[in-house]
Amino acid sequence: MEKPQSFQHRKEFLNLTAKDERILQGLHAALGEGAPGFVEGFYRHLLSFEEMRALIPDDDSLARLQRLQTRYFHTLTAGRYDEAYGLERQRVGLTHARVGLPPGWYLGAYSQYLTQLLPVVARLGLPADDWVAALQALVKVVFLDMGLAIDTYIALRDEMISELRDYGAAFARLPYGTVVATADLDVVFANEAFAHLAGCAPEALVGHPLGALMDVGGLPALAQQALLHGHARGTVQLRPRAQALALPVAVTAHTLQPGSGAAPRLLLTIEDLREREQFLRDLLNAQEVANIGTWHTLFDGRIALTPQAARILGWPEGQPFGYGDLLDCVHPDDRGYADAQWAEGLARGHHAFSLRVRHGGQVRWVDLRGRTEHGAAGQPVRGYGTVLDITERHHTEQYMQRLAFFDTLTGLPNRMHGMKQVQRLLHEAGEQKQRAVVLFADLDKFKEINDTQGHAAGDRVLVAVARHCQDALGAGGVLARLGGDEFMFAHPLADGEDVLALARQVHAALQRPVWVDGLRFEVGASIGVALYPAHGQDVDELLQCADMAMYRAKMQGCGCLLYDEALGRQVQRRIALGTRLEAALQQSLLELHFQPKVDIASGRIVGVEALARWHDAEWGWVSPAEFIVAAEERGLIMALGDWSLDAAARQWRAWRDAGVARPPPIAVNVSATQMMGDAFAERALALVRAHGVRPQAIELEITESALMLHPDRARRVASRLVELGFTLSLDDFGTGYSSLARLRDFPVSRIKIDMSFVHGMLAEPGHLAIVTAVIGMARALGLRTVAEGVETQEQRHRLHALQCDEVQGWLFGRAMPAAELERRWLRPAPLPTDDTLQG
Repeated sequence: MEKPQSFQHRKEFLNLTAKDERILQGLHAALGEGAPGFVEGFYRHLLSFEEMRALIPDDDSLARLQRLQTRYFHTLTAGRYDEAYGLERQRVGLTHARVGLPPGWYLGAYSQYLTQLLPVVARLGLPADDWVAALQALVKVVFLDMGLAIDTYIALRDEMISELRDYGAAFARLPYGTVVATADLDVVFANEAFAHLAGCAPEALVGHPLGALMDVGGLPALAQQALLHGHARGTVQLRPRAQALALPVAVTAHTLQPGSGAAPRLLLTIEDLREREQFLRDLLNAQEVANIGTWHTLFDGRIALTPQAARILGWPEGQPFGYGDLLDCVHPDDRGYADAQWAEGLARGHHAFSLRVRHGGQVRWVDLRGRTEHGAAGQPVRGYGTVLDITERHHTEQYMQRLAFFDTLTGLPNRMHGMKQVQRLLHEAGEQKQRAVVLFADLDKFKEINDTQGHAAGDRVLVAVARHCQDALGAGGVLARLGGDEFMFAHPLADGEDVLALARQVHAALQRPVWVDGLRFEVGASIGVALYPAHGQDVDELLQCADMAMYRAKMQGCGCLLYDEALGRQVQRRIALGTRLEAALQQSLLELHFQPKVDIASGRIVGVEALARWHDAEWGWVSPAEFIVAAEERGLIMALGDWSLDAAARQWRAWRDAGVARPPPIAVNVSATQMMGDAFAERALALVRAHGVRPQAIELEITESALMLHPDRARRVASRLVELGFTLSLDDFGTGYSSLARLRDFPVSRIKIDMSFVHGMLAEPGHLAIVTAVIGMARALGLRTVAEGVETQEQRHRLHALQCDEVQGWLFGRAMPAAELERRWLRPAPLPTDDTLQG
């Protein structure tokens, strides 16, 4: 055996590095069950050569070698190559060498392994560099193993040469009973294993006829066959004189030619089959547990079935069984298919197919697999295989397929399956030179039902709505649930048919009340319509167009709407706007404008609100209402919010450095997404302090929606922001819900009254009542109030009378650039000595 030191040197010589081992470990994990190799295919290839079949006497030996080889290949890519690995490789190589497998055939296993493994690796979709690295690592470890195998063969050869001085040295330690005998079966040599089988010492056997020591049964006939043909195999019964029961044994006989004119000798290898027979009984029991049966045939008109195979096929156990009987077991609708698959399997040498059989008045699904061996003339000479009851698996697969393609709640095709069906409908319409419509429907009041009645009631409403949709669509179209409360329809159009006819029909059906558990629900829907081929060639394009039309229909409250080019242009602008905004943020092309907040009693500036403004080089000024929506759709709202906070802190510092005595606190709007982001409080502090500004100089305006979306988390984040020194105000107050009950739990300092109430308070008593109530509530809680959108002196005077603290609006100035605000509102002065707001 190789020393550990030389094994390490071998790895170094092959440049098998730790990196290669990690690559192989990753490949091993990716391959999963593909990693063990392709042992069955190799041994099937091996046994196709007659000289190799003589080396593997029976199926048990083959099974043991296959198990050994499986473990061998399984560890080939496992990525751990140490001394223990080398010793194990040598042990396996020694096993193959001792059964007589020549090195060239042994190395053929590697060719078979790589030939079948490399396509599997290729299908993993590794990047080119990773694929090359994996291939290099595989080559290195395969050459490592081949080198170890060759050394093992050389070592065994040297060992056998030194030990073949007599039969005892050659055969004494073999695990099977081994006997060297004359042509008359006189014992020349017997090893320990055979002596144990015979129940006596080895020396007591030498020189005696085997027939005098035991009842040898058919062994003499097998010996004569070996003398005539050079070798023979068979199963016989041996009964030692001291035992009452005969022993089943497998005998392999080879003729030995000593040379120099000496009489030939027989080498008998004898295996005790009692363990194998017990294994076969255990195998049959295991097959019964696993519901697997086996079959074999010599193509003599008979097919042998194990008891479990007979039960699976519904055939009486023990009765003769042939191919015609097999077809009689098959369901009539599957017999033609079964006959064709069997014939194809005979030609190919293997088959695997599933079919139905009639079993006690029931229909069962059965998986048939088999191999066919052919003679020299190409005729089938032996077949064998398995029979597996897959009824439960088949039902499970059907269920899984339904889960994959159909919505479990409504039974309609799901999004993926529905889109495939619509694409097929469009293809057929194109071939017939027809038009087709694609509808996108979104229920109008479904969220209210879920919120007020619960999701279980909402689910039942969806089931009823799906039935209404199916009734409205009729035959010849496609209906699918896209998810939530969204549905898709598609239908070909006859010549002259109204494009909106189906949409109106579906809309009318969805206007019908839905009854669930005695409750009446009026759902309604908004529907967008796209036309094939005018608005698109595939389902994705058409569904996008229908979605846009649905959104506009919902905004206009018109029920259903046909897509047109104007909608398309709006969407194209929205898409382009998102792209331009992302570039503008990266290049710092946005700027902040500032609107003053004024103390209502003194008229002095007490703060400013920072508002993002964007002037595009091609489009000019872009409305915040437009680019903020684009930021939310494009996932840029957090980046926009962080930019605003950074720019506000930079401007506050610039005013201080320019000599403004007391720069006013700057209020920055914070979106719900930004506030709920990871570590927002710490990120906000870092952005402000980066400019040497303390957080007391920055006020964060939070909307009611941010607080209501995740109240507990919002409360934690708000408390942390205040703890770090920021001031919080609640923006657009009165436009949300449940805020009054929760307001006392949030550490805000100001409440901003939404401008919609301020604009209407002089004419609408309800608006005035809301403004009055908000101011009174804020004073009771010790909070300051800021009225937004103040445009007239009358509004200012009324707010003053109501004891509002601060006002903001066009009456005092629109949002303006920093330089203009500084000129109009801020008075330059010498730098003060205190730095209460300075970092």
